[in-house]
Amino acid sequence: MSNDQSMLNTSDSLAPPALTIGDLFFQPEPAVAELPHLITILDGELIGKISHLTKTRPGLWPLPAPFDENDQYNEVRETAKFADWGLTLNQAEVQGVGRLVKEALFGANLMLLNSAVDEAQLTPIGQTRGQRLENGAWFTPGYQDLPDLPKVIKLAGWVLIPIGPGRSRDLIADSADQTGIIDKLREWCDRLGRDTWKLVRPDGRIVLDHFPAPGPARENAIRHRIDLFLGEMDLWYRDSADGLAARIGERLEHLRTLRKNISKARRPPG
Repeated sequence: MSNDQSMLNTSDSLAPPALTIGDLFFQPEPAVAELPHLITILDGELIGKISHLTKTRPGLWPLPAPFDENDQYNEVRETAKFADWGLTLNQAEVQGVGRLVKEALFGANLMLLNSAVDEAQLTPIGQTRGQRLENGAWFTPGYQDLPDLPKVIKLAGWVLIPIGPGRSRDLIADSADQTGIIDKLREWCDRLGRDTWKLVRPDGRIVLDHFPAPGPARENAIRHRIDLFLGEMDLWYRDSADGLAARIGERLEHLRTLRKNISKARRPPG
């Protein structure tokens, strides 16, 4: 059997498990479910689109911006006005997903908001609070589970929160009187082949619904990602097509085994 055939035959077993509401939220009834929202893949392109649609300069709440009004950089400064995120150099960090911003997006508990929001009004409602679990562990939920999140959105107009495994996805929501932003963002995701998810209540219970991107757009996006990968491999390693195919087949088999073991470990005993 050729490497190509082997990769095709393992494709079904390599499919990741479907996302559930429990993968993204701690609360079974997230408050954001009643507001216009969508969930999709988090990357710099999305942040730029949000900024364009909302005509705002996003800031990372509650983190201090690295540049001050004198263009002095200090990534460990402890205090700063949230409005400082709107400064030109700080926006370059956000829009370009600089190192500090990237580390924060994928590693810290935060949310992106309009940097022009009234900070005095945001502070009392934009704080997550830790809680003791039944097993005694201390847990601080993410901003997606913030009870006052609808108040934050009403004040700021919109919010973007990194969520999910590895914070690889994001929740975008806006106030009830700005549904056009979410509609336009969903159309943009469809055109670019991005899948989206949404909280729905089909029978009284909130569940996570998946909306795959249209087939042609999805295929174009996949081809584009593969071309980028092949270009990088050629640039960095100059590997031949046959050698690369063999390596990919090896890694796919490794991934298949890994996911199989994880699935087995998650099964209840007995």
